[in-house]
Amino acid sequence: MLRFSAFASLLLSGWLFAQLSAVATENSQPNILWLSCEDISPHLGCYGSPDARTPTLDRLAAQGVRYLNVFTTTPVCATNRSSIITGMYPTSIGTQFMRCSGSLPPQVRCFTEYLREAGYYCTNNSKEDYNFSAPKSAWDDSSRQAHWRNRRPGQPFFAVFNY
Repeated sequence: MLRFSAFASLLLSGWLFAQLSAVATENSQPNILWLSCEDISPHLGCYGSPDARTPTLDRLAAQGVRYLNVFTTTPVCATNRSSIITGMYPTSIGTQFMRCSGSLPPQVRCFTEYLREAGYYCTNNSKEDYNFSAPKSAWDDSSRQAHWRNRRPGQPFFAVFNY
């Protein structure tokens, strides 16, 4: 379970930073979707589960990047999300314990703040559990109604959907 959660977290962050590097060199802005699914372990067809029938996720995985050997520095979901959204080790920003709620050090920003500065429409649908209160500048919308479809026509998006 821990290895898969870490895997999923690193899969997203690795893909995101690879895409952002490509954006800088190609001068194009891809849309970025972060799907967060907790407590499913590796039970997806794209990871070889013989029991799981997940054709839509399998197609999505075939078009993206999958990491097969990933580890995490923390054993729970929220601490890993804080690491992904900031690019920092949870122990370096005080988010390593589950259900702690602090403030980020002033020099630390959520990567969505940088995306917004680059013209992205950033949304977080429903679950904002990063072990800190994200600044208002992190999201264009963070609510149950948040959706990438609410952006301006042609605007690139970064959207988080938690399940």
